Amino acid sequence: MKGVFQRRQLFVHPVQYWFVITTLLYFACLLLTLYAVVFLPMALPLHDSSISWEQRAEIATQFLELNGRIWPWLIITFLVLLLHSVYFMHRIAGPLYRFTALFRSIGTGQLHQRARLREHDYLHREAQAFNSMLDHLENKMQTINLHSALVTQAFETVALQVREQAPGQITASLQTLEEEIHRLKTCLAEFELQAQQPLAQQCSERAESSTSQSSNAMKAA
Repeated sequence: MKGVFQRRQLFVHPVQYWFVITTLLYFACLLLTLYAVVFLPMALPLHDSSISWEQRAEIATQFLELNGRIWPWLIITFLVLLLHSVYFMHRIAGPLYRFTALFRSIGTGQLHQRARLREHDYLHREAQAFNSMLDHLENKMQTINLHSALVTQAFETVALQVREQAPGQITASLQTLEEEIHRLKTCLAEFELQAQQPLAQQCSERAESSTSQSSNAMKAA
């Protein structure tokens, strides 16, 4: 999923099929209304036996002329509106299809993915809000990763000193704690974040900052 996602299919989302079917139903209702209001009143006198055949012929001629004028333009107008509606709906269904693919990717832990839409697509505001949410979530995950690394580093330092001085029950507790930390790191490793500053360097900087603050506190005391 790199770059702007390109779609080669005209129908990419079920909502497009529903939209086309709804448009066809509306057109059918329009035709029935047009027939009942315009054509049916003209066709009824043709079955009236009290009207002479000359009048029937005149009515039939008018009926055929009206059909010849209305139906071609009505069909052309419907096709133009249908194509425009499909194009309009594609600019909405396309982003929905893209969002669905992103949901699957993010569900597997790929937090570095972002919504990238075409210039003329709709839902750009929703895509920006979605990307902003992912940015905040990714920042929180990076903070958790950093603190996890700091806890692991502090644990290894303390565990080394404790094992040398007090083996036995404390060592078993430290092993249990080490296993839990390992499980935490395994869970965090399932999330793929954007490449930023190496975690080891962040830990080193955070440790140096903590050491500096402790030294300043001791000097002040």
